[in-house]
Amino acid sequence: MKVYKKTALTYEEQLERLISRGLEVKNKEKALHLLENLSYYRISGYLYPMLKEPKSEHKFKEGSTFENAFKIYCFDRELKQLLSSDIEKIEISFRAKLTYVLSHKYDSFWYTHKRLFKDTSLHNNSLKSTYDMSIDSAEDFALEYRKNYLNTYLPSWMALEIVTFTHLSKLYSNLKDSSAKSEIASFYGLHTPILENWLMILTYTRNICAHHSRFWNRNLSHKAAKFKKELTYNWVDLTGVPKNSSYVYICIIKYLLDRVNPKNTLRERLLDLFSKYDNIDIYKGMSFPENWIKQPLWDNGFLNTSSL
Repeated sequence: MKVYKKTALTYEEQLERLISRGLEVKNKEKALHLLENLSYYRISGYLYPMLKEPKSEHKFKEGSTFENAFKIYCFDRELKQLLSSDIEKIEISFRAKLTYVLSHKYDSFWYTHKRLFKDTSLHNNSLKSTYDMSIDSAEDFALEYRKNYLNTYLPSWMALEIVTFTHLSKLYSNLKDSSAKSEIASFYGLHTPILENWLMILTYTRNICAHHSRFWNRNLSHKAAKFKKELTYNWVDLTGVPKNSSYVYICIIKYLLDRVNPKNTLRERLLDLFSKYDNIDIYKGMSFPENWIKQPLWDNGFLNTSSL
């Protein structure tokens, strides 16, 4: 361990440092503008793949440009916008299914009953969080409910519209009722442990997108769980593919999206994005296999894929 002693640099000093390390900058004025509005630290994540080995020496490979790093940043931003929209559809579906199944099996306030949950401490925290969010909510339905009813808690179809996706994921995982959990998982063509794992991955991905963190070429924090049984619907061969790669995460989104919106255009939108940013190496950077487009999950059988 050592004491951090680096001092802040001006935008001009930041750019000169990059140039001194071998980075080509074609338009210094634009580069300074981007450093000012994006920050050196954020851009450095997109410069990192351009560094020579060992990367600790901070020397850029020949031909590395600031402009190319910005193009990679733009690709990552557009990819996250694309995925965020589809995760939202899955999240809304999961909220609806969780509410429907448990409300019909128990009652309107099932999420408040300790007997239904494995870990009472987690349930207490969940219930307090739900209550606090409902009290703080400015949603019309929450305000109207508090005006007209004496109940401490909102009915589940209101309460679960207010809580976060992470909250929902933990609520599902903590449920005791294996048959209810299985019914929800089977709706998505999954077994319960896989849905729990995938919900964790989705909430993590959503947070990356919401906080504008780098997604495209990271070793992501959560690994996709191995299947003990085959999935119900078309999937992919992940032999040799890192289970925490962006490709696997995107496949998970596609599989669930196919259940929620069978006519989705995720495949076509990805192809358009890859075509727009032909400087992106989706194979090395994102662990896409060479034959990804022909895998059962992705193969629509009508597009010309010779350029991929």
